[in-house]
Amino acid sequence: MRTPSLALSLLALAACADTDQPDPCRLRSASRCDIRQVDCQEHVHAVLGCIRDTDHPLPTIAVMTADEYAVAHPPASPRTPAEQRLWDQHVRAYVLLGLLPADWQEAEPTPVVAPYVAYDSTIDTVVVVADGTQREAELYGLLYTLALADRDRETDLSGLLLTKTGTFDSKRALTALFAGEATLFADMAVARELDYGELAERFSYAQALDFTRRRFADPEVAWGEAMALFQYYFGADYVLRAFRSGGVPAIDALYEDSLASTAYALAGSVDIEAAFSAIDVALPAPPEGFRYLSQDSFGPAMLQIHRAREDGESTASAEQSLARTWVGDRLVIAGSDTSDAVAAVWQIAGPGGEVAETIVRASDDATLTAFQELFEG
Repeated sequence: MRTPSLALSLLALAACADTDQPDPCRLRSASRCDIRQVDCQEHVHAVLGCIRDTDHPLPTIAVMTADEYAVAHPPASPRTPAEQRLWDQHVRAYVLLGLLPADWQEAEPTPVVAPYVAYDSTIDTVVVVADGTQREAELYGLLYTLALADRDRETDLSGLLLTKTGTFDSKRALTALFAGEATLFADMAVARELDYGELAERFSYAQALDFTRRRFADPEVAWGEAMALFQYYFGADYVLRAFRSGGVPAIDALYEDSLASTAYALAGSVDIEAAFSAIDVALPAPPEGFRYLSQDSFGPAMLQIHRAREDGESTASAEQSLARTWVGDRLVIAGSDTSDAVAAVWQIAGPGGEVAETIVRASDDATLTAFQELFEG
């Protein structure tokens, strides 16, 4: 669930003021809408239906306390020693690339506390953990989550994830679409206006995008946080432009045309003519004592985070240039079987699908030399 801290960057924030208008398409104030109550749930869903011009049935909504949620969702089993070693090797590789701070430590799992609102697409159920103490955040969470549920009914997000997103990059592209769409429609509902087409013309995510760019460039920010912001706000900006051009049908089309890469959302207002290509050149045998741990396409949004931390800033022009020229990539992580040594090799494709750029990082000089000779020699 998201809170509305950066959700609205409108030209007319006065529209968010409370109103007693009885129109069912205008969102009630949080003080008059307790998301634990069926009447509020139905109202929130109806408002989204007005914005999206849809009439889906309300999904099952399970309201529970934090203690009840904890009983229903026990913590996952701890990693095995082999799983933990693999995890630690990847963490060291991400640190080498600047994607994690040098002193990064995995946070200890914490129990869910109110407010928490989530959608489980496998059972078409919205889980609500709320106690009424943060009504605005609770209301926004329900808006966002019900927007996800409506999109899932139309597009089958789980099915897309299984059949259309074979890489890290494409999975993040899909997430940017549905997270961006849910963010946009929750924000529009919170504006409490009735002419949603006219309202969309006055929306701007410029402040949120600038905030995200600062987090892109901050080496103390974990890549997970930076990518989450990308998915919410770059995704919302991308979906907003589609909504302005053709309403919900134009957003529907994004789920057919834009799943290949985060390049689409990264491009901002610039249109791109995608000619994506995977790097399928066979990997050379790793240096003696090393093995390849993983290889995947991480995509231009992640590469922009890496570059921003080397350059000290992320700009719209740099993002657009990267998106326009994007072809593909392969990030290979290797680890030693006998020591803590790791290496990361990031290959960036050129116009013809060839390897045009190779980034090599390693935990020590000997490992760096070995992998540079292997991939750059």
